[in-house]
Amino acid sequence: MELVYSIDFSSRKNAKECILDEKNCCSLSSKNIFAFSKAKKTEKDSDKLNTSYEVCVLDLDKPWLKYEVTSYTSPVTCMRWDPAGSTLLLVTANGHFGVWKMKDSLLNVWEEKGSAELDREEVLVLAWLHNGIQTILNPESRDSVNYNDKFVRAKMSPSVTQFGKKPVDGWIAVTSTGTVHAGLLPEQSSEMITCQTSLGQLHSHLGHADVAFLPDGHILVATSDGHLNSAVHCHVVALKLLNNVGNIRCNPAASFYLKRQGQPDNVQDQQVLKLTWLNFLSRENPDVLIAGWGSHNFSCIEVWNLMEQTVPLNRMFQNAAVTELPYKSKRWAHKSSFTHRSGLTDIARPKLPISRLFNMESSNFQSYFACFYRDGTIKIVHRQSYQVLNSTSLDQLIHFKSVLSQDMSEPPEKRGRVTSPHLVSAVQTNTGCGIVGLGEGRLYLFRVFNSREGPLQMMPAYVVLLLEYVLNVGLDVWDVLLAVRQGMIEGIADMLSANFQKQSGVHQDLLHQRMLRLKMALYSCQGPGNQRAADIRAMITLQAITTLIRTGLRPKSIVVQDKSPYEKLTAVCLNSNEMDVDQFIMKNLDQEEFSPEAMLSVQLLQPHFQWIVDLVLHLLSSVSNTGSYPGITLMKNPQVLCALRELLVIIRNWGKLNAACLPTFVRMVNVDVLQILYRLITKSYLALREGASVESDKAFFEECYSLPSKILIPAYRKTFGEDMNCYLAFSQPFPINHTFGQEPDFLFHPRHSSKLYPFDACMDGQQNFDCVRQIYLGINPKEPLRECVRCRSISLKRKPTSTKSSMLRSWELRHVQSCLCGGHWKSRDWVEETDK
Repeated sequence: MELVYSIDFSSRKNAKECILDEKNCCSLSSKNIFAFSKAKKTEKDSDKLNTSYEVCVLDLDKPWLKYEVTSYTSPVTCMRWDPAGSTLLLVTANGHFGVWKMKDSLLNVWEEKGSAELDREEVLVLAWLHNGIQTILNPESRDSVNYNDKFVRAKMSPSVTQFGKKPVDGWIAVTSTGTVHAGLLPEQSSEMITCQTSLGQLHSHLGHADVAFLPDGHILVATSDGHLNSAVHCHVVALKLLNNVGNIRCNPAASFYLKRQGQPDNVQDQQVLKLTWLNFLSRENPDVLIAGWGSHNFSCIEVWNLMEQTVPLNRMFQNAAVTELPYKSKRWAHKSSFTHRSGLTDIARPKLPISRLFNMESSNFQSYFACFYRDGTIKIVHRQSYQVLNSTSLDQLIHFKSVLSQDMSEPPEKRGRVTSPHLVSAVQTNTGCGIVGLGEGRLYLFRVFNSREGPLQMMPAYVVLLLEYVLNVGLDVWDVLLAVRQGMIEGIADMLSANFQKQSGVHQDLLHQRMLRLKMALYSCQGPGNQRAADIRAMITLQAITTLIRTGLRPKSIVVQDKSPYEKLTAVCLNSNEMDVDQFIMKNLDQEEFSPEAMLSVQLLQPHFQWIVDLVLHLLSSVSNTGSYPGITLMKNPQVLCALRELLVIIRNWGKLNAACLPTFVRMVNVDVLQILYRLITKSYLALREGASVESDKAFFEECYSLPSKILIPAYRKTFGEDMNCYLAFSQPFPINHTFGQEPDFLFHPRHSSKLYPFDACMDGQQNFDCVRQIYLGINPKEPLRECVRCRSISLKRKPTSTKSSMLRSWELRHVQSCLCGGHWKSRDWVEETDK
């Protein structure tokens, strides 16, 4: 393991104040947004301090920017993200349930969608209901070509369904009185539907509980009262929704008693032994249950497996003439136990669903669960064999003396007692490549695989497999980059591209945007000012605009065997050597078939046409630069050049029908800009198609060199975005010590001294640019703005419903939840809170 970064979030005013070892809650979403609760002291009177408990969220890529969700007067005991990563479920110590959702998909603006009161009951476990969607990863199929063979859709039923077998959003909770509570959020109802029932016939006091989801849609609940002599009881819970009324049914299931192998040497510790931990290994795998028991100075972890056994029938009930299915029942079997000379504080369980038939012992792919102890020890335990793979201490990882410094010049009686740092709450990332934990008033992020000094290594083939998994499932890629070394980036990018080209055309079109975002993230890890990352960002915008313009082409007659207009245009551009755009249109295009569907929509597409032409200007004008220049990888990609030819043809053709959609230029001389750009792009494409180098053509080089003297080149940041300041933490030496509200030096300096772009001699260089609508907003925009949390791109916070064109409305709806780079939006007119 290796510490990536840490950040102090305690409310103490100086280093000598004591930090309470309270149970901080935390949860990590599928988009790598980390939510946690912390105490905040506020002074209302001069003689009294009031403590409030606030819930904050932060992006793992920018941990120094935290955003407050809400605050309560009582501690937050449980919090859970929904599968989509946009809704947060909170529970306080007084039994208040709150469902908080991002308002308008903004990370720093939250609104409460529903609430419920449990009359001060203690909540032991909280979980969102399963929606029936689960994709299984099988590492043994890493050499398969087809994505569908590597990632199989599991046969899971939703926990609650409504009309049409559509899953219902909701949550389930188990309290200390043995009561099961459920809250349902059907789409047709504006209020939350709540229901409750008892697990048994009578209410009983419980100390620990956990839930797991069965394939048939039922929920398995494991409970214990905390006494070692008592059994761990299990129940099967079924939820139903009928006529907007929820119903819960509970049935008993197989139970077991703890083995209690190993006892502490201290007699006093033996008298206070109790159950301290009870959790399933995975919420989607009810076959493995982890039980931890012990005291403050001793702990033992037992692993139990749920097995199916055949029960033989008595001869009296056997019938030789009739072949009957054997009667099977389930029972719990003890698999492993391991002890430690300290109390257990938390267990970070795996989130990655792996095939149950996969044998991890015969493969180098390692999945694990991490155990954290009060003395600071961290144990990495194998997921299947339950053997300890690695054991380290938090003291060694964070360099305890440098983090929690103490004035040794003071007398010993005045110095405070220094205890070993330890984590009180921790979670694994979505793929298990990292661990996020809270402890000693600090937040820590650790990388588990391929660290600087550690036995846990992951081969590049498995890193590619995890990247392809998040590509298909739709998870955020940030945590997988923790397992990527600097020297692995080139090979991983080549393997990803090679595997992606082997997929079907439909699959490639579906995942093309995600693949571009993934490759942009990989190249951004190489350091600030990376040109390939900026080129891929431009390609992301180009591919999105190309898809938008493609929807504007409608065939004049619908025939099943016939190709679409855009497919016909692509086929012609691949084989045509015509240098004149007007001659190309006259010879190859049918005006009726290539006319836009609505002239009003075409006029509104003018900013997108302008962006395409500006991209071509930037590519051609940068050819004369020596070395690496903006767009060098795009100029060597024949598919990009062919796509630009097609778009220039469409712009020229639609411009003849409606001149209002044509892009504008600042000309030094009277020239036909579209004609020149089409001819130069065609020369580049033909040279690449024949395997020649376009730079060797002196006439082409001189014409590109003289292009800025004929036309004013717009700002490069309009095409390639701002300097890529996301994913830069992976190019820095670890560990990094962050402070809330303060940008680190590695992010500040590249943004002001980067030489990624040439000198912009245009007037619009300082203006804000809307990366979604492709329009300039001026230096001081009057409308509310939103900003990407990661790449800091700007866009108007205008609702898509205000757009009249259905084509542009669908375009804006594609970018409501996230930026072009995949990062979350936040409101620009909001100032980040800093701890004083």
